[in-house]
Amino acid sequence: MNRRRRRADGPPPDQPALFDHQPHRPDTYLTTVYRLDTAPTMAGLRRALHHPYLREKGFTATPRRVAGRPALLVDGVVRQPRAEYCDVIARLTGHDIALGHSSGGSVLLLAVDDRVYALTYGTLGRHMIDPSAIDRGFGIEFAVRALLPDHIRQVRRRVLGASGRVDRSQVPGGQPIRWYTIDKWNELVGQVAGQVDNPRLADCRRTGRPTLVEGSDSLRIRLCTEPDGLLADLREIDRVCRQESPLSDLEFITQLRPLRSDDPRMKELRDAVDERLGLANPPAFGLAVPGPLLGEIEQVRSYRIRIARSRRPATSTTELDLDAVLAHTRRVPDGRRWTGLQATDSLTLCTDEAGKETITTTPLSRWLTAEVPVGAHRLLLHEGTWYEMGAGHQRFLREEIERLLDRPASLVLPAWPTGMPEKDYNDRVAGVLPGFVPLDRKLLRTAQHRHGFEACDLLGPDDELIHVKRAKGSSPLSHLFAQGVTSVDALCHQHDARTRFVETVRRQQPGRSIDESFRPRKVVYGIALDPGRALTVTDLYTFAQVALYHAAKTLRVEGVDVEVVSILPR
Repeated sequence: MNRRRRRADGPPPDQPALFDHQPHRPDTYLTTVYRLDTAPTMAGLRRALHHPYLREKGFTATPRRVAGRPALLVDGVVRQPRAEYCDVIARLTGHDIALGHSSGGSVLLLAVDDRVYALTYGTLGRHMIDPSAIDRGFGIEFAVRALLPDHIRQVRRRVLGASGRVDRSQVPGGQPIRWYTIDKWNELVGQVAGQVDNPRLADCRRTGRPTLVEGSDSLRIRLCTEPDGLLADLREIDRVCRQESPLSDLEFITQLRPLRSDDPRMKELRDAVDERLGLANPPAFGLAVPGPLLGEIEQVRSYRIRIARSRRPATSTTELDLDAVLAHTRRVPDGRRWTGLQATDSLTLCTDEAGKETITTTPLSRWLTAEVPVGAHRLLLHEGTWYEMGAGHQRFLREEIERLLDRPASLVLPAWPTGMPEKDYNDRVAGVLPGFVPLDRKLLRTAQHRHGFEACDLLGPDDELIHVKRAKGSSPLSHLFAQGVTSVDALCHQHDARTRFVETVRRQQPGRSIDESFRPRKVVYGIALDPGRALTVTDLYTFAQVALYHAAKTLRVEGVDVEVVSILPR
């Protein structure tokens, strides 16, 4: 059983003899604690306050001391003389009521050695802190080092590359973290809660039992209500963060974290992206379909690129690649490329090749992917957000992808002539190889996929779903991998999808032995790179590796095997 035990060097539990006087055990109070990025001085404490909010509400900060340490206290009440529901009741009943309410709160900023903490109370306390001063992930940092990994009570995670989906799972009695089936490569854990058994904390000593803790950007924990005891608790929390290693079962949570907007490395990252947008062949740079648009991309027939500062008119293309974007951005002055993509530059998706029938327009910045090394760290840009990936996470991911790429393929696809469009290549394969059915751009419209989805580019002789792509680097591959998941999900779980699929296959190849009992058994990703190159893990940017890993894992849950085949160019 993987369980954090009491340390031998910690104080032993009290074991009074009969009739002995019980030692005083101070009270504790459930408190939300933030660690702040500011100097442990009175001036530093003042800088960490949210002064516009305090001025708006008429709150003032008062200097205090807690066990001899500098502190700053803010408290206040916001009164609402008439609740908004009063008007609703009046309209429903014709009877007017006048009920008000008040919201109160307080924050205590406290310097402890070289750290600064904010202890917040009530509904207003957290609003009194400057958000840019908050040390994001502090609560997670403590939790992964202190929680009992077999007694995790709550997990909140967000899926990368999806439409902002957030899942919250709760088991009141707790369970091992592995039972939450977190996708370590494709989900960010933003909150984790459970039990901590540490006799150096006042609440564990007081009760003789583990204490409940919730870690996110903040730490929610029962802290001692006496000055010296409070400092002791905060120092123990700091010791755990500085000296303890993350527990093996929880370490993965620390391996992929979003960067704060005020991270000091942000300027270097912005400059690096701006520079690459001015190059003809930038390193570790590409395009990927944003998660929210994966459901729309199958019906796209052209893209319209608009970059205001390029002094070029908007251009349309039927095949979106990085070169089409760089043709615009290279004309933008240094220092203005990335800011323009974030603010005004856009990509419009159209259902016709002429670019007149618009689906939607999105910021171009959300399509860019990049990897930028900063010192010993690797920073990743994905859908407009920067992430930091730990070395262990990256190493394990590469090993998984290498195993997948090194598997012998069960079929061979012919060479892809340079310059040949994708649809022509698929038609050529079906024309020269027996048993292959061309299904490129044959959209299946169903109740769930009203705009249609593409089951595959080719149906193989043993009913393999084959998805092909010519890729410069890994720019389009994240979409290719997601396409395979979408198709299998529909064909496995939607009867009308199977019906449309069978009808389409029979139209393309009359006499093909297939009926509505069809279930996918294998997905093949066929990928063509530049002449003279076979696909290796180094050809895939990190988020493309994540997308391939996630696709393979998801498909295997459905009982579907996955192969990756290199298509030689010609």
